[in-house]
Amino acid sequence: MPKLNSPHPKILLVITRLDRGGSAELTLQLAAGLRKRGYRVVLLSGKTTEPLWDPIQYAQDNDFTIQFIDSLIRPLNPIKDLVAFIQLVKIFHQYRPEILHTNSSKAGLLGRIAGALCKIKQIYHSPHGHIFYGYYNRFISKIFIYFEKFAAHYTTKIMNLTEYGRRDHIREKIARPEKFCVSSCGIELEPFLNAPSGNIQARKKDHISLIWVGRIVPIKNLQLLLNALTLIMNKDINIQVNIIGDGPLRIESKNFVKQKKLKNVNFLGYRNDIPALLSQSDVFILSSLNEGFGRVLVEAMASGLAIIATRVGGVPEIIKDRKNGILIESSNHIQLAESIVLLAKNYLMRQRIGVINRKNAEFYSLNNYINRVIKIYRGC
Repeated sequence: MPKLNSPHPKILLVITRLDRGGSAELTLQLAAGLRKRGYRVVLLSGKTTEPLWDPIQYAQDNDFTIQFIDSLIRPLNPIKDLVAFIQLVKIFHQYRPEILHTNSSKAGLLGRIAGALCKIKQIYHSPHGHIFYGYYNRFISKIFIYFEKFAAHYTTKIMNLTEYGRRDHIREKIARPEKFCVSSCGIELEPFLNAPSGNIQARKKDHISLIWVGRIVPIKNLQLLLNALTLIMNKDINIQVNIIGDGPLRIESKNFVKQKKLKNVNFLGYRNDIPALLSQSDVFILSSLNEGFGRVLVEAMASGLAIIATRVGGVPEIIKDRKNGILIESSNHIQLAESIVLLAKNYLMRQRIGVINRKNAEFYSLNNYINRVIKIYRGC
C-alpha cells in the first residue's frame, strides 16, 4: 500500500446522495473531522432531496467544500450514469486529490473507475453495508456483485463496517482478503450520553416504553414489531410504542394498527430530537431483515436502553445475546413478543443491559472512527 507523502493531503469524498440515513451522516461528519485535523477536503454528492441537515450550511460551518452532481442518482439510469461519470472525471482532473474515498454503491462504482482513469494512487471505498442479499432477487444481486468485483481492482482498501461485512465480501470473492479491513462506524455520542434513559435507574414503572427508529420500508421490517404487539395486547402489561420515521409503508402500517386495535402505538414521523426521545424510552427495537451496522443501535446504547434486535448482518457484533441485549430471528414475531414481555417484567435486567451499553458505546465515538480511517489512509 502506498504511503502518504504529505501529512495533510487533499482528500475527495464521494457519496451517491446525502438524504437521511447513516451513510450520509457519517460521510458529512468524516469530512468535518478530517478538515479539523488539517486535511483539505472536498465532498461530492449526487442529487439530494431529503437531507438530515442542510449540507451546504454544514460544510460552511465546518470549513470544507461541497459540490452536488445532479446526474448521480441511486437508481440505474445508463444516460445519467454516463453523464455523472464524465462529470466525476472532470472534477477529479481539476482537483487532483491524493486520496479518493467513495461511499455507497453507485458512487463507489462510478467514483472508483473514474479515479483509476485519473490515476489517483490511493482509492478507498466504504460500502456502508452491502446489497448482496435482502434488497433484490438473486439475479440482480449477482449483477451488483460482478460490478463490485470489477471496481475492487481499482481500490486500495475496502472499509467494512463490521467483521461480518468483511467476511461477506470475501465469501462473494469480491477481492483478495487482504484488501478488506474493518473501520467500524463513528457516532457523535455526546447528545445521547448527556441524556441518559431513566431505564438505567433501578426503579419500577407502571409502564414500559418501546421505541423503533428507521425508514418504514420493507428492509426495516416494522411489521415484525406490529405482529409481535398483537400477541401481547391482551397481557397485563402497559406498553407504549413510539415509531420514529417515515416511508412508503407508513400508511399500511398505521392501518394495521387501527385494524388490530393496538393501543398506545404512536407514529411520530421524522424527528430531530432523537436523543430526547431515546431518553424517554426503556427498550429499543431493531427489526431489520438486513443491517450493515445499525448506527441507531449505538445511539440507543449510549442512551442506556435495553435492546432487542434481529440477528442479521453486523448486528451480532454490536449486540451480544443476553449480555447487552436480546437477539431474535427476523421472521419470528413470537420470539420478539416473548422478549418484550421478558424485559417488561424485569426492570433489573433492563437496567443491567443499559449500564453495559453505555460503556460499550464509547468504542464507536466519532473521534475514534476518524482516527481509525486516518490510520487506514496511512497504511498502518
